[in-house]
Amino acid sequence: MNTNKRNDKRILTSLISLGSDKISIKIKILSSIIGVYRCAVLSLSKYASVVFFIILLSCNIIERDITTNVLFQNRKLIILSIDGFPGYYNASDSKFKDLTPNLNKLASRSHFSNSVDSTYPTLTYPAHTSMLTGTDPVQHGITYNSPIDPFRKYLSGWMWYDEDIQVKTILDFANEKGLKTASLYWPVTVGANIDFNIPQYWRSKTDEDEKLLKAISTKNLYKELKKDTGLSVLETTGDKEKIETAISLWELKKPDVFLIYTTDLDSVHHEKGVYSLAAEEKLKKIDSLLGKLIRKIDLYDNPNLGLIVVSDHGFKEVKSVCAPNKILLSMGAIDTKDSKWKYFFKTLGGIAILLENKDKDALSANLDIEDLKNRISTECPFALLDTEEELKQIKTKLNKSAKGILHSKANMAFSESLSITDIYREMSYYNHGFLPTDMEMKTIGLVYPKTNPIKIQNLKDTFDASCAWMNLKCQKGTSRNK
Repeated sequence: MNTNKRNDKRILTSLISLGSDKISIKIKILSSIIGVYRCAVLSLSKYASVVFFIILLSCNIIERDITTNVLFQNRKLIILSIDGFPGYYNASDSKFKDLTPNLNKLASRSHFSNSVDSTYPTLTYPAHTSMLTGTDPVQHGITYNSPIDPFRKYLSGWMWYDEDIQVKTILDFANEKGLKTASLYWPVTVGANIDFNIPQYWRSKTDEDEKLLKAISTKNLYKELKKDTGLSVLETTGDKEKIETAISLWELKKPDVFLIYTTDLDSVHHEKGVYSLAAEEKLKKIDSLLGKLIRKIDLYDNPNLGLIVVSDHGFKEVKSVCAPNKILLSMGAIDTKDSKWKYFFKTLGGIAILLENKDKDALSANLDIEDLKNRISTECPFALLDTEEELKQIKTKLNKSAKGILHSKANMAFSESLSITDIYREMSYYNHGFLPTDMEMKTIGLVYPKTNPIKIQNLKDTFDASCAWMNLKCQKGTSRNK
């Protein structure tokens, strides 16, 4: 036994002399191997060969588990979301593909796809929550960007609050493991259990919002980061401010799991359209910021750091708009005078969901679905009210109580407005919110490094890739039991 101890000490001493920055890991792995050797010797001296084999196998399992834990314990993960990145921008024949050299280099070293499926619906808040939970909106609870609010009582508020998420997120599982978490402007994180958090939130979209954001962020964090960067993170500031602040947070706090969200590409597509000159300039700027982030976090020289880059949806040209609630209003299903409703279309961009109000104080009214179908087909050409095929998908993925889904046979979007003059009008702009089966709604997703076994084909795979890299014991769909 004394000889074994002397040999162990000699081996460990020689290892220390290597001067490697990974000494502690090597020592732990080597110690576990020495433990296996001792197990084997002990078994030889006391047991027959069969028993020796069983014990040696057990020792190897112990060694493998110890080695695995050591290799995972220093890992870190960053998830970067670039809102509104159409997958077709990265197609081989796209004129925009060469505008993103940093993304292209990263993609070549990653599991990458430019045909990632979004969620039902293809909206920002449901999609980002599906990334963090691995579940569909019907399960995680963030079914729309904004609450059901026919009469604007919520003053155009969005579903900002973490408490509305019904199942555990990646951050919940990371917290349970004692990891340090951070988030920079990620959707649906107001009030979240995150160590360092600046959530996405706005009210007036003016500089006055900065006071609100300071108040709901981690105490003193906003002030500390602004002092370091000289920059404000607001709905009215851009990706430069968000990425620079994210780099500052990374360097100052060194989180284990870090969420970063950018908005400029989505905004410019809504305002100017895809493949526009403004979109070209914005895409080049975002790629430059991605390159800076990669350099600052030393991504390619840090084997313990994983990076996931993902987006939430693509974009499609809209050529006309239908306001289906004007039809419901004329059929007596909505009463604007008393602010009551029985049926209402929750519009999501390229689709609209027919909902029934079952509250005890709901408007008393009946609705003939066939009559509604006929009136929609007359008033809104290209619109289709589906109560069967697509409705099955909507009920299983978005809303179990949906009565129907209104979608477009062409490039039509839907307005929720009750005050708009025309039920149907032609107009041109770009939007999302169409069915995820629409090829233009496909987006991008990459997982770095390739040693992570998970590829992102659906936004929900972001959850699996994150848990795999961080060795988290994630149970998808686990209730938060609030």
